Amino acid sequence: MSQSVSNGIASAWDFAFGLKNSVNALILSSANTGTGSQTYQVELGQSVAADGTVILPLVVNGVLNVGLGSTAETVVITAVSNPTPSIPNTATFTAVFANAHSAGEPITSGSGGVQEAANNRRGAGGGLVSLTPSWFLWAGGHSAGLTTLVTYKSLSNLVTLLDYSGIPGVFSYNAAANSVYASTTHVLY
Repeated sequence: MSQSVSNGIASAWDFAFGLKNSVNALILSSANTGTGSQTYQVELGQSVAADGTVILPLVVNGVLNVGLGSTAETVVITAVSNPTPSIPNTATFTAVFANAHSAGEPITSGSGGVQEAANNRRGAGGGLVSLTPSWFLWAGGHSAGLTTLVTYKSLSNLVTLLDYSGIPGVFSYNAAANSVYASTTHVLY
């Protein structure tokens, strides 16, 4: 079993809740019949990685996949209330939805764990998040992963993403909070 955080570096893929069999999805506990800006309640406001690390995926600018089948969609969180993540039905999040969703539908990481790992490191006062070959495989390859990565908004300028793909000449990624990630001038290898 891998460690979600090793030597202060959080592995994005280990925080990919609902995308890996070992890390549970969140579940909607409320339903809405409307579209546009909607607030949903979830059964629990946290998931747990295989090594026991608590994952707090409900964070403003976090990216979520909500639902199944023809109504499945990716949304960006605009507001959160998650005062007691481990107590059932106390967490809510708001996002702009194209589809209505029902109680019982799953919520999974829309960033392959990047935003969840960044939230973990932000909670530690800052740090590093690794983008491993497993993360790039999920993202559709190195080029597709980098294209997607620079659409996510940074949660803190104290968190830097590291490209651990193994491809020479790659960079780290950082941005001011609420700005999209951008490549730095620091070549890793």
